[in-house]
Amino acid sequence: MLAVVGAVPLAGCDSLRQAPRERPAPDPLNPFYLDTLALARRYDATITAVPGLAERLGPLRDAHHAHAQALVREMGPGLNQPSATPSETAPADQTAALAALLAAEKEASAAARETCLTAPSYRAALLGSIAAARASHVEALS
Repeated sequence: MLAVVGAVPLAGCDSLRQAPRERPAPDPLNPFYLDTLALARRYDATITAVPGLAERLGPLRDAHHAHAQALVREMGPGLNQPSATPSETAPADQTAALAALLAAEKEASAAARETCLTAPSYRAALLGSIAAARASHVEALS
């Protein structure tokens, strides 16, 4: 009888052990998320360099920040936080600053379309809305 009683606590200890937790694999949207943050920072830098553009560019910048937040919610624990990056710089000349943003938005718009087309279908609504917003930003800056 003593041997049976002694074995019970050992079996109980094994059941309390937990398997080591593995970090979830990085989400495939991580590069898109990081690019979205970089685009928002580019707007921040442009508004800092040319404060007269704040009223025009503020809503576009805010949209990129909202997109980044939506991506964070979508990606959950598979999100990789951005590493410390040097701050963006922008031309102090209004025409050059707008041209640089337009080029960035065109590139970002193409990337968003491609991401939307290649991502799983359950993410199509989110990515499609981001792609549409970026396309409208191209028009607003043109």
